[in-house]
Amino acid sequence: MQPNAAKIEISEPRLFTAGAVAIVNAYGLLLVAPIFASILVVSVIKFGVLTVLIPALMVAATAYFLPFGLGNTYVTRLVRSLNSAAGNGADGFVVQLALSPRLRGGLRAILEDADDIGYLSFSGTELRYQGDSVKLTVPHGCIKAVAPENIGLRGLFVYGRRIKVVVAGVSEIESLEFAERCSWVLPTSRAVTRKLHGRLSAMVRA
Repeated sequence: MQPNAAKIEISEPRLFTAGAVAIVNAYGLLLVAPIFASILVVSVIKFGVLTVLIPALMVAATAYFLPFGLGNTYVTRLVRSLNSAAGNGADGFVVQLALSPRLRGGLRAILEDADDIGYLSFSGTELRYQGDSVKLTVPHGCIKAVAPENIGLRGLFVYGRRIKVVVAGVSEIESLEFAERCSWVLPTSRAVTRKLHGRLSAMVRA
């Protein structure tokens, strides 16, 4: 292995298992419940402005707390058990990682668009990702391109975008996709995503 080459280690998941994926998806029910409640409320009140306003406000509130509904609090807790610095204001990010081609398949890949979760940090010469089942180091020179990718239906097109990183020198891996998983509310998610994109883009220019 050349000293300036990208390195990746893949093992079986210990924390981000099928059970953890089920818990993450269950968080979405916490967002669906208020919408159903608003429908029940407007069904028993006289038709008027409130019958339109109540569901609209509930949808807006749901969108605002979308990161929480994606299970980010639970993901952060898992990542902190891997790295105590995660989510404590250090110069790093709690993220999900998806590889291209995908590491996971089948029903799990449909329910969860992350192959792994972990902590992404930066040194002077490389990025380092310490995840549940993936460990990765990529020197500056191995990063060929950085571009935002729309997260699609899972984020209802309002959640912060994933960030695609094209790397060279990683066997059978064409690219990496990172998305922040530490925020509770939408504005914070967008701010963290912008910061993450800036850090990754700076590595291409370095």
